[in-house]
Amino acid sequence: MPHDDPYADRRRLTFEQAEGVEPLPAQLMPKELSQELRALLWALVYDYLQHDLRLGDVQGSWRSILYAYHVTREHLPADEFIDDFQYLKNKLKVMLMQGDYIRIFGFLQYVIRHESQPYSFDGDLDLLLKKGMAGYRVLDGKTIIPIASDAELTTLKRAFADLAISEFRGARSHLQTAGSELTAGNYTSSIRESIHAVESVARTLAPSGKLSEALAKLEKSAAIHGSLKSGFLSIYGYTSNEQGIRHPLLEDSQARVDEADALFMIGACAAFVSYMIHKARLAGLLKMRWPAQKEIPRAG
Repeated sequence: MPHDDPYADRRRLTFEQAEGVEPLPAQLMPKELSQELRALLWALVYDYLQHDLRLGDVQGSWRSILYAYHVTREHLPADEFIDDFQYLKNKLKVMLMQGDYIRIFGFLQYVIRHESQPYSFDGDLDLLLKKGMAGYRVLDGKTIIPIASDAELTTLKRAFADLAISEFRGARSHLQTAGSELTAGNYTSSIRESIHAVESVARTLAPSGKLSEALAKLEKSAAIHGSLKSGFLSIYGYTSNEQGIRHPLLEDSQARVDEADALFMIGACAAFVSYMIHKARLAGLLKMRWPAQKEIPRAG
């Protein structure tokens, strides 16, 4: 076996970090923006913006995106849009270097959801967020969500892959919205959407949409341990009626729903919908129908 490299740790650190003068790199918390992350985000946007510079003006994809943002998000008059490169460069620089996390990630999500998104921008953004140790990642190419760990991100990505079949588009949409609401700090709404994703899958398996009936149906055709089934019902603790879902976290006026609750629920619900889908496949309860073409969500 080769000897361990005694300098392995030092090779991945700056000289200042290795000497203990600067702190070691650490994962940022959600809502936290380091100066390094801001600089990386601005460098990414600036590089892409330069690609659409023509004779002093911004043209192409970025003009379409920024014009739409000017009207639909900033609610400013269309005839007051300025496509001058220096003007737009300075405006975006101030946003990314000085703005709060809501404004910054709201703008970046708008870009990756726009039909004119520059090719590979979403992938480059995700790599940059990882490099900058941000508490956020790009999920499904369209939604920026806070993450607690890489393992949680893997679970969410697997759930989106499982939900790609056409009959689960509703559940997929609910998980996307749950991620958006979580990023925006709307924790109750995020939890509601996460549970809606479970409800949507349950409705595919049992017309009533009740989790208990969906699990009972799976239990008849696939092996589900009774204790595991009871545990699922206890965790999700909801019933469905014509008005929609009810859940203790959403109905208890004394409950203080916070980010930890919302993070847990989106991860737990994502893992659970994958579990139900895989069990249903093994039991032969699902017909695999794939969408004819990839849908591009409207900017939001």
